[in-house]
Amino acid sequence: MTTISQTRWRFTWAAGILFLIDLFGVVFQQSWIKAFDQLIIGWIRQPLPTGLTHAIIWITHSGNPKPVTWVTLLLIAALVILRRYRGALFLAFNVLVWAGIGNSVIKHLVQRPRPTVDRLVSASSYSFPSGHSITAMLLWGSLIILLGWSLRQHKNSRWVVTLLLSIWIAIIGLTRIYVGVHYPTDVIGGWSLGFVLLTLTQWFLTRYGDAL
Repeated sequence: MTTISQTRWRFTWAAGILFLIDLFGVVFQQSWIKAFDQLIIGWIRQPLPTGLTHAIIWITHSGNPKPVTWVTLLLIAALVILRRYRGALFLAFNVLVWAGIGNSVIKHLVQRPRPTVDRLVSASSYSFPSGHSITAMLLWGSLIILLGWSLRQHKNSRWVVTLLLSIWIAIIGLTRIYVGVHYPTDVIGGWSLGFVLLTLTQWFLTRYGDAL
């Protein structure tokens, strides 16, 4: 019996549909995609104090491959030490396979150029979906699930952890828009696809009722 609730499945289906709509709009260069991106960029890319801008750049760099890889490896090591081998596999597959290889494949299939606005950080490869956004969803989303199991008897603590990590996932994605390396629809694509993959991996590893 799966540990995933019906509500979670509904959100997953919604995220999957959102990703497909987003993907369709980007691939076929729909006018509403351009209008939406310009609107959100106009809201987010406002002049900010230098200190806050530096903080945003630091946050966006925290989602780069090197720090993410180190955090993931440390978390995997901790899970192995705690003998949560299924949890370690869950985290490794989400971050190292889905966020790494899977994201790269989609980028090269879609081949969306990055925004032409002034950038505050350097970025290579293609734009859709946002690698930082899908990685944030898969890394920190995995941690939400793993800690949620550990804190299952402490409902308030579990909700606090979920809220804080969810805010961090959102912030990572928004910084990619602010620094000028992604369109908002890239970020939405990363979040929505990441959520779907997160659920599918959890379902696959817990479909017989085994905990992560």
